[in-house]
Amino acid sequence: MLTSCYSRLKMIPEGMEAVAISVGIPRWYRGRREIRLAPTRAMLKMSQEEYDRLFRAKLKELDPKELFDAVGNNGVMLCWEKPGESCHRRLVAEWMESNLGIEITELGFERSEVPSYSSLAWSTPKPAKKKIDEQPLLF
Repeated sequence: MLTSCYSRLKMIPEGMEAVAISVGIPRWYRGRREIRLAPTRAMLKMSQEEYDRLFRAKLKELDPKELFDAVGNNGVMLCWEKPGESCHRRLVAEWMESNLGIEITELGFERSEVPSYSSLAWSTPKPAKKKIDEQPLLF
């Protein structure tokens, strides 16, 4: 099992199978999905602290062996962020690693080259744009 991002889909080796674990997917993606491993849309707008707390709670409710089997040993868990960016796929991989005693690395990297989830830089969600009718009236 590996992790990667949608932009590296063509790099997936023969015999491995892409499995999306994000709530949204690219329009062109036609592969398998495992939505149980995706954060909710609401979670994507939270602070890192709140996101981590809720996503870890979500993982606690899941069976890591069942999810590993569902994705498959030849699965490549995909999300949006590029390697080295903070992404829940690294958190999912570490959860499986610690619960199942396995190793899951990022496509194209040795496991020793992959930073831990906690050391990855979190990108702050962009504030939603206000609609025209929400703009303050100036007199």
